[in-house]
Amino acid sequence: MKKTILFIILSAILLSCNAQVNTENNKEKIKKAQTEITPALEYFLSDCLVNKDCNDCVEDLVSKAKNEYQKYLIGGALYTIDSKTSYKLHKSAYEKYPNELNFNLEYAIESHRIGDYQTAIKHYEVYKQAIEKDYRVDVWLSECYLNIDNYPKAIEHWKKANHPKNNTGIDKAIYIIHGQVDQIKKRSDLIAKTKSKDSKSAYELIFLDMNWELDWWNNNIQEYFLEKDINTIKSTFGPNSKEYLQLSAYKKIKHLSKKSNYKDSIKTALLDSKLILDNAPMPINGKVASDLLRISFINRLLDEKKFFEKRGQEMINLADKYKDEELLNIYAYLESVATGHVSEQTDKKGWNEYQSEKFAISYFIGLANKNKYDNPDLEKALADFPNSSKIHWVKLNCAKIEGKDIKTDLIEVLKKEFKTLGSDQNKYSYGLKNYFYLLETEI
Repeated sequence: MKKTILFIILSAILLSCNAQVNTENNKEKIKKAQTEITPALEYFLSDCLVNKDCNDCVEDLVSKAKNEYQKYLIGGALYTIDSKTSYKLHKSAYEKYPNELNFNLEYAIESHRIGDYQTAIKHYEVYKQAIEKDYRVDVWLSECYLNIDNYPKAIEHWKKANHPKNNTGIDKAIYIIHGQVDQIKKRSDLIAKTKSKDSKSAYELIFLDMNWELDWWNNNIQEYFLEKDINTIKSTFGPNSKEYLQLSAYKKIKHLSKKSNYKDSIKTALLDSKLILDNAPMPINGKVASDLLRISFINRLLDEKKFFEKRGQEMINLADKYKDEELLNIYAYLESVATGHVSEQTDKKGWNEYQSEKFAISYFIGLANKNKYDNPDLEKALADFPNSSKIHWVKLNCAKIEGKDIKTDLIEVLKKEFKTLGSDQNKYSYGLKNYFYLLETEI
């Protein structure tokens, strides 16, 4: 079990380290520092983060760094846990040894992440001069130049990255910059709230453990966290509490769903826990409810259309009661299955009452050819969701159809797409490729 959790979390460190082993420069010093700091990292990842407060664990680990090479490695371990501390450690390592190529690259990445594009460009270029074949640096340089409005250089480096050959690596390179970094900290905060008997946090905690994001394309169950957190809920709320019984059932059903031919066992678990089937109550948390419904639909324990007819309004009522976007999203999914589309009323409710980007996107998809460049609703959506490449694409598409100049909107879409890969439902970079091709024809 301990090896599993180490492998999962250490993968974040390896993303960073692998980006730097292309050079022989001071490789032995890095290897030596890695040997020295490994016991502290193992304790931090497999014990401290599981059982203690996240901030205390970070402070303790940082205190173990005795030189800049150890700071560099600890910084790599901390980025997905405490990005501010990670930045400070990598900056310190670079300032002490500015000629170390590995430190230049990591400081460039850290600067890039916080939007200091000029600094990032400077240090990416230092690294690129020594390691010319690392196409990921071209990807990162492309975004940096785009954000300082040097579009020819942005295009030049995008083309050097060679998307047709390296598209998967490009996707991962973008994730290194813009991937999620708050899961460990979020778990720590949810544990504290759960221990104060906050039911909502208890559900969020177990859902997080059971749907842990490894990257934009993969997640898994964090078993080591899960066992600890289920026991925390049991001791906090009691073994006969609704929270413990429902979440224990969710844990069991989620595990069963990952195996083949366990339909009958899943049905028995739902019936025993008095959840969902036979008109039984829904979990009060929309994410858990959505996951259990998905499992039920896949295993044909429920029919979507019949469920919508019988319990659709219940989903809206529960969403409003708990102010839970995911419960409304369940209704929207069922409505689309039953009627062939999500109604404008549902989309506007999700957008305006729940401030949900997905409902705003659905609303404009529903408008289809009725979308207009100067639509006040579109301006409102861009203000509500300023980082949405998909909503800004609607404006870009309208500009193109209506014969307007598209350069300004195209550049904004590109900037947002780099941060999210939001135009592709699979989170791939093909949208970026197409936007860069379009930009090249516009300048």
